[in-house]
Amino acid sequence: MDVPVPESEQSPESVLAKALGSDSAADDAMREVETAFDLAPGSPRNVLAAMVLARISSDLAAVARLLGWNEFEDFCASVIAAAGYHVRVNVRLKKPTRQIDIVAESPSMVIAIDCKHWKRTLGEAGLLALAAAQQERTRLLKRYSGSDKDHLPVVLTMLDSEVREVMGVAVVPLGALRDFLASISRFDDNFEFV
Repeated sequence: MDVPVPESEQSPESVLAKALGSDSAADDAMREVETAFDLAPGSPRNVLAAMVLARISSDLAAVARLLGWNEFEDFCASVIAAAGYHVRVNVRLKKPTRQIDIVAESPSMVIAIDCKHWKRTLGEAGLLALAAAQQERTRLLKRYSGSDKDHLPVVLTMLDSEVREVMGVAVVPLGALRDFLASISRFDDNFEFV
């Protein structure tokens, strides 16, 4: 079922209740997702509603627009965890002080993700600076973690239409995230692993 998601100020919870026909059905669906992904009881309701909407709608970007930037990061982390990755959020590095929004780890690699909840696209110069900063944070993460796994720097955006490479960094639109996670390999020559 493809659920149209309005671009208004509606909450994910109200959009879900409308899509499923009642508040009760929305509550049941959110509890089911909470259980299915082994999320902590009391997970943010907007994020749970967005996760349900993502299951029944093909437009992840439209669902993400219903969320604030911090809810967007939580939503992205939930989508990545649902793809089988071990996820840590808001990972802080010291000396120099840096922060990585999401660190996603599989048995073969680590993905360092900077989430961008942009309302409009970024110019080329801004994107180059962002890619360089994400490369640096990813190198620091690998050095501090002591892991011998390959690390991939990624910028995850709400906008853009296709996955692309900028200075070796994968720039991934949310709508392509599932396919990207399913297909990325540490042997992928299109991106620069650290």
